[in-house]
Amino acid sequence: APTVTARAGAEPGKPHRTVFDARHGTELPGRKVRGEGEEPGKDATVNRAYAGLGATFELFLKAYARDSIDGNGLPMDATVHYDEDYNNAFWNGEQMVFGDGDGEIFLDFTLPIDVIGHELAHGVTQYTANLDYFGQSGALNESVSDVFGALIKQYTLGQPADEADWLIGAGLLAPRVTGKALRSLKAPGTAYDDDVLGKDPQPATMADYVRTGRDNGGVHIN
Repeated sequence: APTVTARAGAEPGKPHRTVFDARHGTELPGRKVRGEGEEPGKDATVNRAYAGLGATFELFLKAYARDSIDGNGLPMDATVHYDEDYNNAFWNGEQMVFGDGDGEIFLDFTLPIDVIGHELAHGVTQYTANLDYFGQSGALNESVSDVFGALIKQYTLGQPADEADWLIGAGLLAPRVTGKALRSLKAPGTAYDDDVLGKDPQPATMADYVRTGRDNGGVHIN
């Protein structure tokens, strides 16, 4: 994981967020559209990304005494409106990137705060266990991110564990898709059952672990 020096003026224990706009291109980070402490603008996607970064920072700081992703005040950068109809969000090792979705299968990837938290948690794993992204270690990498994504949503909503839905990506699927989320931690394999996406393949127990070789497919299935 890269060592990044805290930016000038950044205070320990406080977030330092910057949101950029790729304007549907792929060059990162793009044009800066909102910095730490600046007022919300008219772009709801920018505002959601900014808020999601803050919610993730707060959970790790308040619940785990961890200062940002690396534990040492790492600046939190995010790029929105990445590419055309891009159906994903990801942590690239240094920053967050959000697609707008194609509107057919997925909507804007800043909509579910647990998806934001999930991807940022990959950064925490990167700076700690650094689990290889294939096989069982890759599945564990994804699982850890799912758990922290769910916890960040619970923390933001003020929910105890028994009130939470434990869904990852609720609200991300487009209206025509038959499903409620990307995954369910409470009832694995029940998140969706759709003509295009197929049926949610997530196994509920290790006995049903899907062996996929050294490719990346199994990290999400498992």
